[in-house]
Formats: sequence, structure tokens, C-alpha cells
Amino acid sequence: MNISNEPFHIIPSVRELKNLSYALSLDLKYIYLSDVHIAGLNTDSVGIKLLKQLFKVDIVIGRGFSKINMAKSAGLNTIQRIILEDTIALDTSLKLLNQSKSDMIELRPGLYGLKFLEEYKKERNTPYILSGFVDSKAILQEAKKLGFSAITTSSKDLWNFK
Repeated sequence: MNISNEPFHIIPSVRELKNLSYALSLDLKYIYLSDVHIAGLNTDSVGIKLLKQLFKVDIVIGRGFSKINMAKSAGLNTIQRIILEDTIALDTSLKLLNQSKSDMIELRPGLYGLKFLEEYKKERNTPYILSGFVDSKAILQEAKKLGFSAITTSSKDLWNFK
């Protein structure tokens, strides 16, 4: 998957299995199923294979390297999640950014991702995704303008926004 060479994407963030059917019914290229939010689904190699084979999930996201590596070995695309909770998290993630073998990087929450995207781009040239509190068309449009490759949102009203 080379999301950086494609148009801007709105990726549904499915947090409950009951919404997976709805997301799958939409004419979308990607669906993001965050396994850490799905009750009863383990984040081990069996759970990751289940996501790929049964639910046809495209991408696995993780904060740690072990989940990223498991997903890679199962043939899934990966996203390194960075949570910008304070200055220490910002500084540490910028230092460790190039150790990640992920296909893409997610910056969250959305407002801080918008603020610090340029610093991350200086460290690693890869597709970036904005996530966390992306709940309005204004945030979506700002992300697109700044150069994010995609956003993830659980706001169903944004899933079909063009």
C-alpha cells in the first residue's frame, strides 16, 4: 500500500464490530479497525491473523514495535501511533521515529498533530495520518491542506465526505 501516491483518504475508525458491516458496505478503499478497542479480540498473532483473514482488515496500528512486527509478518500494512500528550512525548517520539519500520505514522490528538506535522516530516519522510478528535469538516480540510495523507475518524458523517 502506498497511500502517499494516492488522493487524500478518510479512513473509518471502527471501534465496534457492529459498525464493521456498515463500513464494509461503503465504497471505501481502506478501513481501519483498531483492535485495541474491540472487546474480546487479542492483540497476539492469532488475533492479527483473524483481522486479516476473516474481517479483511487492511491496516494494523500500534504504539509498540512488537505489534507492528507481528502485523508485518502476517502481511498487513502498519501504522506507528504517536500520542502527543506532552513535550516529553514529542521529544522522545521525534528521537525514536526512524527506528519504526511502519508504513505510515499516526499523530494524535488531531490538534497537536496539525501543530507538529512539519517537525515530524523533517525527521522522516513517510505518509502521515491525523487521528483523535477529528470530528469536523474544518479539521479534515486543514489536515488535507497541511499535507496529511489521510485522517481517521469515528464520526460516521465524515466517512463519505468528498
